[in-house]
Amino acid sequence: MPASNAEHIVSIDAAAHGGHGVARIDGQVCFVALALPGDTVRIAVERAAKGVLWARIVELIEPSPHRETPPCRVFGACGGCSWLHFAYDAQLAWKRRIVQDCLQRIARIDIAPDIAADPALRRGYRTRAEFHGDGEAWGFYARGSRDIVDICACPLCHPRLNAALAQLRAVRAQAGVEITVNPEGDDVLVWVREASRPGRRTHAGRRPRRAPHNAARRLIRDAFPQAQELGDDAPRAAFSFDGIPVVNGAFSQGSLLLNRLLLDVVGAMVGDARNVLDLYCGSGNLSLRLAEEGRRVLGMDHNGAAVAAAAATGRGTYEAGRESDFAEALADETRDAVILDPPRQGAKAIAPALAAAPADRIIYVSCDPATLARDARALIAEGWRPAACTVIDLFPDTPHIETALRFDPA
Repeated sequence: MPASNAEHIVSIDAAAHGGHGVARIDGQVCFVALALPGDTVRIAVERAAKGVLWARIVELIEPSPHRETPPCRVFGACGGCSWLHFAYDAQLAWKRRIVQDCLQRIARIDIAPDIAADPALRRGYRTRAEFHGDGEAWGFYARGSRDIVDICACPLCHPRLNAALAQLRAVRAQAGVEITVNPEGDDVLVWVREASRPGRRTHAGRRPRRAPHNAARRLIRDAFPQAQELGDDAPRAAFSFDGIPVVNGAFSQGSLLLNRLLLDVVGAMVGDARNVLDLYCGSGNLSLRLAEEGRRVLGMDHNGAAVAAAAATGRGTYEAGRESDFAEALADETRDAVILDPPRQGAKAIAPALAAAPADRIIYVSCDPATLARDARALIAEGWRPAACTVIDLFPDTPHIETALRFDPA
């Protein structure tokens, strides 16, 4: 095994799930941070884990034809994105290939995914982000650490989100703050998380001042009177975008604008289904449009605030529940379609009930192709057949991948 910090000249021949470039050293896989397919680089091996090597670039010897100049002074240090230097067409091709490879390798599914993307929204698309403050500066965490990279604006953030960040930067507090903006309105949601515990500052000189969380909370509320946090008695602030509630402190897609791509893909996969079960439904993102069309919809999720907001629209039926409740709903009656959009860890807990569900189709939306493939394998074992797959680019200039996979009975 190569020694730590040993240097090698390698060619990068692939992009891995997670975004690293892939090289081989004496037949061993090596993941290289910020390397792109087509690069020739001198690297230093930093560690070995689970039979693979991890390395950093020491020298770019021959750049990939897909390499671009990133429009950000802190790119490479900041952990907010890692493909800002990757040509957009090449990003899309590799996201498609990563999903295709994951499905084939883990679930033995041979399918060529379609791509849904909006190149006009490659930049300025983010409408939600969590910023971290250390008492002196605000920004994102550095790559691979809890150090804070001081940023004035992010090229991926919508102008309204960058404007909120500028307002936040006037607050000298140590905290994590999630901000969600309406890209077509004036709404700004502010959710205060637990006080951050950063190490040192990057791109700045001083160590952070520690501030009690209560003091941080007061300072943030002075700047954003609408700010809320877990435990507040007041109802959750919310606004509606495309007819879907966006609830403070509850999950919403990182881009409300690119979310439209996801809604179109899922709508096409649902087809003419009239009786729809939506699991991990959140505030009804994938099913409220269906309910508005007069279809019968039951949505279920762990998050009570999100489900209450969906129910308050008067469209469909939305209930809070756990995986055991999801399993009961799956077995309860025959559905035309089951939609699920689980968190990154997937739907392993309900996979047996999902596989046994009396349904005409299943539409599985995932932000992790590996857990999607794992759960797909369980469905295939019980007779389901992958019928359509689309990679939706909700996170341009990052390696994050959203996938929708439709299953029909075999």
